[in-house]
Amino acid sequence: MKNEGLDSNAEEPLYKQLAKIISGKILEEGMDSGTLIPSESEMIEKYNVSRTTVREAIQLLVNKGVLEKIWGKGTIVKSSVFVETLGELTGFAEEIMEQGYVPSAKLISAEMKSNHLYEMSKLSLSPQDEILIIERIRIADDLPIAYERSCWPKNIGKLLLKENLNEIRFYDLLEQKYNIYLTEADESISATNASGFEAGLLGVGPGTALLEMNRISYGVDGAPLEFTCTKYRSDTYSYNIHLKRTRKTEGMKGE
Repeated sequence: MKNEGLDSNAEEPLYKQLAKIISGKILEEGMDSGTLIPSESEMIEKYNVSRTTVREAIQLLVNKGVLEKIWGKGTIVKSSVFVETLGELTGFAEEIMEQGYVPSAKLISAEMKSNHLYEMSKLSLSPQDEILIIERIRIADDLPIAYERSCWPKNIGKLLLKENLNEIRFYDLLEQKYNIYLTEADESISATNASGFEAGLLGVGPGTALLEMNRISYGVDGAPLEFTCTKYRSDTYSYNIHLKRTRKTEGMKGE
């Protein structure tokens, strides 16, 4: 029997390859939390691997919070969604790594452009200025999660164009190499539907619901340095927001 989707000659261990296949199926099939996954014996037969490989793959996903072992029942889906906690300014890679996944990117395009009035207004630039527009697919454990379109003023754009845009993490690079710090941001979240272009990039059908996040990030002097629109697959991504109510003490008696 052939190892379905597995390559025993690859550098990556079989259990990690199997873990990616399992997590991919959870997302593709839209398995809800609490769904029982196939048994060890079923996976051994299906993928033609050892019990040790299956157990290591499952344990890896348990450690990542994707699966949960239930005594006497089996292994269930715990969560199939990447969660971002709002309130802290982080990049995609930082968010994903905190949850135990491997982030990566695939560059679509990176060009200096002018006359993009909407983006320039977000960066407080005039129409004759140039901006760098970078389009990338954001990936977690080989699964496309989001389509990202980031815009930067020309001075920062020139720096970014010197780098490998498939590999760099913008915030880390700017801080560590160029001493440019993004200290705060305004962010808005809305619902949208995937265009044909976006659907092709993310591996979903046209019209699929997406989460759209628009962010303007500011430098230490308060000037806008980044405007990014990121569209996330809604079946793989969610936001967690912690709210605190501040109660007024005056005039509260009897309420």
